[in-house]
This record gives sequence, structure tokens and C-alpha cells, in this order.
Amino acid sequence: MRRLILLLGLVALLVAGVGACHEEGAVEKAGKKLDDAVDKLTHPNEGPLEKLGRKTDEAIDDAKEAIDDATRRD
Repeated sequence: MRRLILLLGLVALLVAGVGACHEEGAVEKAGKKLDDAVDKLTHPNEGPLEKLGRKTDEAIDDAKEAIDDATRRD
């Protein structure tokens, strides 16, 4: 349960951090367009809710990996 709360807190911080970013430059906009084009090619028949679910799953997986990397003791 503590991991879930920690994970949700981390996701909330990431979302808040994204909103506080500066305005995108030309290269960032081009990169986003390229990402969108690749996304449409790899998932051609995906609706908006399916895309939202997939993106959420990807974000959660990335957050889990970040937490594991941060808490790993070598």
C-alpha cells in the first residue's frame, strides 16, 4: 500500500512538473510531431480512450522503473 501511495505521489509530481515547463521551441515541436506520427503508425486503430489508457500504463511503468532505480542498493 505504501508503494502505491508513493507511486501515485510521484506521478502527481511528474504531472505538476510538466505543467510548469517553459514554452516549446521549434525542435521540441518537430520532435512531438514526429512522435505523434510514429504513434499513429504503431497504433493505427486506437481511439482516444485507448490511447489515454496506453499512455497512462506507460507512464506508470516508467515511474515504477524510476522508483526501482532510486531505491536499488548495489
